Amino acid sequence: MFQSFSSWISRVCATTNKLVVRNLPQSDRLQKVLAKAIAGTFSIRLLNIGLAYLVSLLLARILGADGYGSYIYGLSVVGFLQIPTMLGTNSLVTREVAVYKTQEQWGLAKGITRWVKLNIIVVSLLTTAISGVIFWLYQDSFQIDSIYVILLGLLVLPISNLLKISESQLGALGHIVKSQLPEVIIRPLIMISALVGSYFFWQDRVGSTAVMGYYLVATTVCLLIISWTIYRLTPIAIAKSKPEYKRRFWFYEALPMLLIDSMYLINNQTDTLMLGVLTDSASVGIYSITNRGANLMNFILSVFNVSLAPTIASLHAAGEKQKLQQLVKKSANLVFLSSVPIALGLIIFGSWFLGIFGAEFVKGHTVLTILCLGKLVNASTGAVALLLNMTGYQKYTFIGVAISAVINVFLNALLIPQWGVEGAATATALSTIIWNILLVIFVRQRLGINMNPFSKTIAN
Repeated sequence: MFQSFSSWISRVCATTNKLVVRNLPQSDRLQKVLAKAIAGTFSIRLLNIGLAYLVSLLLARILGADGYGSYIYGLSVVGFLQIPTMLGTNSLVTREVAVYKTQEQWGLAKGITRWVKLNIIVVSLLTTAISGVIFWLYQDSFQIDSIYVILLGLLVLPISNLLKISESQLGALGHIVKSQLPEVIIRPLIMISALVGSYFFWQDRVGSTAVMGYYLVATTVCLLIISWTIYRLTPIAIAKSKPEYKRRFWFYEALPMLLIDSMYLINNQTDTLMLGVLTDSASVGIYSITNRGANLMNFILSVFNVSLAPTIASLHAAGEKQKLQQLVKKSANLVFLSSVPIALGLIIFGSWFLGIFGAEFVKGHTVLTILCLGKLVNASTGAVALLLNMTGYQKYTFIGVAISAVINVFLNALLIPQWGVEGAATATALSTIIWNILLVIFVRQRLGINMNPFSKTIAN
């Protein structure tokens, strides 16, 4: 069934493939591989948008702003803990497996995935146990309808971490589209089925705790599917090789990526977490819906980032600087031009969009506008962070994102008490703009690539 679905996706994205081919570097093999990856990713991510918004719509209608806010707060806790427990290995696996595959170092390709998964399991289980005790002891400090929402969310943590690493592993092996199917298509389909079914059976008795339980089951199913897919699609050369390990090297390479992910976490989760502490669950729910709308701005960029990551690492390892320059420059231009209409549509029709989720969410129109402006700047700079991380300059990504994270925390603490959700949106948008400006400067200085979407030149 999974293979049949993958074939259907390939047929659906054929037209997109033709459009992408005309805008990629002129190398037949590279062009075909990237076009297929980008077109396939575009198709399934587009379908994911519809599924994700259907899930959000069902949750908002069934749970209301308060219940939805409790569920989102539980997921935010999981997202917050996921960064330190992933140990910075997500990007490391993508980069190193792609490089080892290019250099035919099959033992290292096998060894790094085993080493990473073992560490992920141990750290995630310990974090789940310790965090569960802490949240249980201090449950009265959290403005949610049930502590069990967070406790069930903590059970998701180790499963979700293994799912993320498996996606990176499969994508680095060249199966970029298949690596995304479980999380972006299958999980929302399971959630929709569970929500619709439970609503008809129990109607208004469905709460945020039950919904978190559905999410736990859906994530587990996705992990089983992708594990089976990796087993079937791993190259024979890797499967038969004896695992080799470079633990010290991997540790020191993962460390700055862990710090980068931690800074991204602060930038992406501070607004939601601080709203939960300084305001109430309803504000968290409203902000979450508007933020989900603004995240449509990430759609095109995420399509290119997922598809380009292994290729950027491979081109850099092979010393193909000119092809790398053409690739990231043209992709940045495409991302920016494709994101402008999305931003305008959300800003102009924001009230109508938010009204779909319920009248109480319409008050988030101003928040949506602010967030869209920040996301537009993010789209305009292209894959700057990815480019630095995949070429070994991850410390510069950390510097840029760390500076913006400090500013983000300060602005959220300053603006939320005064402006509420609008203050959180302003803090997030400004920090997003700051880190993108800094990373554009670093990319030009370290790699000689001009990521300015308005420039037609590539720096030397």
